[in-house]
Amino acid sequence: MPPFPDPRGGPGFLIEILYLSYNNIMRIEIEKMAFGGSGLGHLDDGRVVFIRKVVPGDTVEANIYEEKKDFAFAVAEKVITPSPMRIDAPCKYFYQCGGCEHQNISYQNQLKIKEDLVRESLQRQKVTTDVEKIIPSSDKEFFYRNSIRYSFLLGQDNNIALTRHQPDDNELVIVDACMLQSETSNLILRKIRDYINKNIEDKSTFWQLKIREGKWTGDIMVEIITSSSHLPNEKGIIAELRSISGIKSIYQTIAPGKSLINLRRRLIFGSPVIFEKIGFYTFQISPESFFQTNSEGVETLYDLIKKTADVKIGDEVVDLFCGTGSIGIYLSTLAKKVSGIEVVNQAVRDAKDNARINKIKNCEFICADSKKWLHQNRKIKINKLIVDPPRAGLSKELIFDICNSDFDIMIYVSCNPATFARDLKLFESNGVMAKKIQPIDMFPQTHHIELVSELVKSK
Repeated sequence: MPPFPDPRGGPGFLIEILYLSYNNIMRIEIEKMAFGGSGLGHLDDGRVVFIRKVVPGDTVEANIYEEKKDFAFAVAEKVITPSPMRIDAPCKYFYQCGGCEHQNISYQNQLKIKEDLVRESLQRQKVTTDVEKIIPSSDKEFFYRNSIRYSFLLGQDNNIALTRHQPDDNELVIVDACMLQSETSNLILRKIRDYINKNIEDKSTFWQLKIREGKWTGDIMVEIITSSSHLPNEKGIIAELRSISGIKSIYQTIAPGKSLINLRRRLIFGSPVIFEKIGFYTFQISPESFFQTNSEGVETLYDLIKKTADVKIGDEVVDLFCGTGSIGIYLSTLAKKVSGIEVVNQAVRDAKDNARINKIKNCEFICADSKKWLHQNRKIKINKLIVDPPRAGLSKELIFDICNSDFDIMIYVSCNPATFARDLKLFESNGVMAKKIQPIDMFPQTHHIELVSELVKSK
């Protein structure tokens, strides 16, 4: 197994990059990208092969490490002929780290690839609605993320490093910075690593580090996740982190057995929440809160949702899967009432707090399963229905209830082109048609795509 040395050059930090169980080298032409960030080519026997970190138009020498009946997985060993799209990846960890897939592709070509993937997903389901040209959500191609999670790695010399996962998610890659994060976030990473290595002997309790930022407010929350309740040198860690401007909140999160189940959080410094702004609105972020990870891009996304929904004075708006209420609050200005439905209790509490912070009186947030709530309330009049489900998309039962509810316009927001296309086909078969589809790139350098679509009942 080839070792990957610590990029800082320090002793004792060796990580296995990848174990290739086959020695099966083949020449592969990369025809296009598949959703998920892998390049797609074909083996000599006609089977599809998926290869990460390659570019459409590359010819590569690849080692097949996993084979199935109809497809295989390989890793590129050597680029024989580079694609015209290929550029040098600016991050030194790119080829080992799983955080980005497309840094070696020029940004304009990244946009084209994502737009093509949306069209392919729709064509596969025989959805014929026109797709608008993809739009970037902001002018930032790097340093846009407002949250990140690292894992601590304890070396044989009793020093720790901070790591990210490899593309296959089984191995770790030592890093001292991430180009999707701010310089302040990267400073926090290095500060806490160096402090622990210099001042703490027993480092075994340290498991993960999570950093969240308010890009528009400057607020920062640091969460140190440990496997035991004891945080060594707690006062020293707090003092070290407080030396960094913007840190408003520090938590110790206790994860027994290094599991994310049954977490216990302890605020050890500052405020229990930090704040972020979207347009004119302010939102609080707790350790449990879901918040869009691109703060600048989310304003573009919400402006697009607002324009598409075109909420009128007196409209009744229902926001299914509302999370912490940010979309509903953003659309609340002219509405008679916004009803947000969310199954996660903490998210509903955050949504209610966000409405209070922004002095919004016409938003109601209900803790309920979206499918059950709509089934029970499908006879009520809904002028604008907002649906922003998880990656798995919508169930057939919920699609049926939506189609049989009394709505004027539905806005479907999706982060998964495959389930989005599948759901649009089911809507079509029940008489609800997509008028337009707008892809938006919220996450440059990655394979992720956001979609906004307006749906209406066919006459």
